[in-house]
Amino acid sequence: MIKSKLAIPYLHDHHNHFTLYAGMYGSLCLKEVRDKEKALELLKKLPDEGLNTAYAWNSGFYNFTASELNSLPPVLIVNLSLHGFILNDAAKKILEPQYPEIICNFENSEWREAHVNELLLFFVRIMPHSVESMCAFAEDLRTKFGIYEIEDMLLPSAEMFETIQNSPLRDRVTFWADYETFKTLPGGIRQQIHGVKLFADGANGSKTSAISEPFLDGSTGILNYTEERLSEIFEECAEISNGIAVHTLGDIASKQVVDVTERLRRHNSDLPVRIEHAQFIDELTARRAKDLGIVLSMQPNFSEDSVIYRDRLSERFLKTNNPFRMLIDNVGFKPGRDLLFGSDGMPHGIRFALSQALFPPYLGQKLTISELVAGYAAETGCGHFEIDADEVLK
Repeated sequence: MIKSKLAIPYLHDHHNHFTLYAGMYGSLCLKEVRDKEKALELLKKLPDEGLNTAYAWNSGFYNFTASELNSLPPVLIVNLSLHGFILNDAAKKILEPQYPEIICNFENSEWREAHVNELLLFFVRIMPHSVESMCAFAEDLRTKFGIYEIEDMLLPSAEMFETIQNSPLRDRVTFWADYETFKTLPGGIRQQIHGVKLFADGANGSKTSAISEPFLDGSTGILNYTEERLSEIFEECAEISNGIAVHTLGDIASKQVVDVTERLRRHNSDLPVRIEHAQFIDELTARRAKDLGIVLSMQPNFSEDSVIYRDRLSERFLKTNNPFRMLIDNVGFKPGRDLLFGSDGMPHGIRFALSQALFPPYLGQKLTISELVAGYAAETGCGHFEIDADEVLK
């Protein structure tokens, strides 16, 4: 039997967390583990000494009791959304002396969303990195997932920037930095990175994305800034950075970012603004964003949220998640120009993104292969990645 091949240009992943996932490279991945007993079986095999980490746990499938967690070796388990984690008492004992504020507050959803940058940097810092391990991870991204160029949305430090610049990855990994980290960077580094990354709201996995109705259990989303405070930060960024990217899932959060950008434009600022994710952006807000020159950086693989989060999102939001056809056909966004694609590492690469683009949960999420490639193609013309068509079409 002859297998048909698809040749896809190597990808430019416009939204990823390279240093975070490089640290997780050797950790236990629970993304495909949908049964709690299987997860516990895998977790019990972790070493008894030192801190263990696991990631991509979906709390929509199962949760762990305190006694189940405490029966395990020292372990911290990161939620699929990256906006939260759980850990057992043995891991707390290891981490609390160095990270007392995080360990004290990690179960408070409002605290987590207000400190999400610190949380992600915490994950980076507790997982070991070396040039060798990062290069090995990057090679896996290229050979197994078709990713060649990567925008890391959270530069941990000036030291990490210099490490990447002095490595074989210098032309493949570029950075954004959170607001607080950006202000600590030397001016030369500030000018070499894309700009500042902010979080306007939370995530679907943690039921904190700022949508305009409660989640099914009555939870409500979280806006991390008042409009006045966000405007102040935008105005400061216009003076000190090359651009601004804002994590924005919910329709309320999308409107807030567009409102603030409109205020910025009235001050004659042409600061590049990107909305990251834009999962529930409505058509009126999208039209305003287009008129203001805002770029949307989205994840075709997040169309899966319309399946895995049926336990928390209403039918209205399941259906309007990732409204690609509305954005392209009605509003006029162009893949590769003002509509860019990335993975957020959930999962990496072209295969799942392509299957979600061609066979999404809802027709409004559908993308053609040429649209997906245009929004994802690497800028350096570095060749093609072949995949079996059956992997996507089955």
